[in-house]
This record gives sequence, structure tokens and C-alpha cells, in this order.
Amino acid sequence: MSTEAVERRLDNALWWAKVQSAGPLEVDPDTPAVAGLTRAVSPDGSSVWLVPTLPSGAGHTVLEELGTPPVAVEQPNETARVLAICVTCCWTDRSGPAWPGAIGTLAQVRSVYAGMRGRPEQSSDLTLIIGSLRRLHATHWLLWNEKAGEVRLGPRTITWTPTDLSTLRDLCRHLPDPPPAVLTSPPPATQDPDPLPGPSERPPSPDTALTTPPAPAVADE
Repeated sequence: MSTEAVERRLDNALWWAKVQSAGPLEVDPDTPAVAGLTRAVSPDGSSVWLVPTLPSGAGHTVLEELGTPPVAVEQPNETARVLAICVTCCWTDRSGPAWPGAIGTLAQVRSVYAGMRGRPEQSSDLTLIIGSLRRLHATHWLLWNEKAGEVRLGPRTITWTPTDLSTLRDLCRHLPDPPPAVLTSPPPATQDPDPLPGPSERPPSPDTALTTPPAPAVADE
């Protein structure tokens, strides 16, 4: 094996160790492509997220090993419900991919949550919503700015397949429409797609990859 090939494998192994430790990584746009990691470009092009490519067949034990379960295990139904609401608020152009989507607001989430429940907002709702937003932010399904009360879809949503997106489109049609977003700051300008190609090869060991979670369910607790 050539020296260049050895160095490339070592570099890939280092990036995968970082992903195992910290989950999806936000890096500079000029960071080279890494085998087995998909590149998710931020809306303003200032950074790129490296997200594990999802091979078929990897199960929940793999996700637990990496510390990134498909859905946060605490109050899974409530968390999945809030994720579905955020998809409705942030995926405004449903003819295209979900990532990066648009900025949604806590006010929108609360409105759709109350509409989904079919009742006026209750005092306990906000606590449940904030807890779910924090869990989804910690697992990179959402990017939650608690100070501004704003939310975006997280980099892991780039791993959703066309089948997942089709299911989510149908789900969004059945959820209440959110009110218009009132943002604390103007949205970032959208840049051209990442010029670097996505990786075409799998990581050396399929046991170190993530699997795609099913589309979020919204069944009652």
C-alpha cells in the first residue's frame, strides 16, 4: 500500500474517531471530503457539517455505541412530535430537500403544538416543548437557539432518504399550518451547494456508522 493511501486511511480513521466522540462535526468549508461522511453545507456557506453516511443494516446497538440514538430516549413520543412540528415549520419548500430549510420560531412550534393537540395551550406545554427541543439539539436533529427562540433543522436530517421525505411530506399536510415566522435577525443568505463531491465509499467498518431513523411518529403518549 502506498504512503498516500496509508495517510488517507489514517486521516479517515481520525475523522471517524471525532464523529464517534462528538457526533456530526461542523468544520471549515475547505475541509477535504472524508470517506463515509456526508457533507451538509450551512445556509450561508460559512461551514460544513460532516455527518456519517448511513449504510443499510446497521441497527440500534450501533447508534447506542456512538451515543447518538435515532430519537432521544427520554419521552420519545413527545420528542418525535416536536421534531415533526419543527419539520413542518422549517421545511418550507417541500419540493426540494429538507436540509438546510428555513428558520422557525418557538412561537410557531407552540402554535402548531396546540393545534395538533386540538386545545388551547396549557402551562405544561412549554416545558415539554423546550425539553424536546434541547434533546433534539443535543442529538443534532435540530439546531436550537434558545436565547433567540429560533430553530433550524439539524445536519442529521440530510441523511433522510427520498422515502423518508415522502412520508414527512404527507405528515406535514396533516399538521396545522404554522403562523408566519417573526425572526429576531434576518435569515442568512443562501450560498451555492458544496462544490466538493460527497463520499462514494463506505467507512472501513460498518459497525461505526449510523442508521436512518424512521420518520417521526406523532402518536399520543
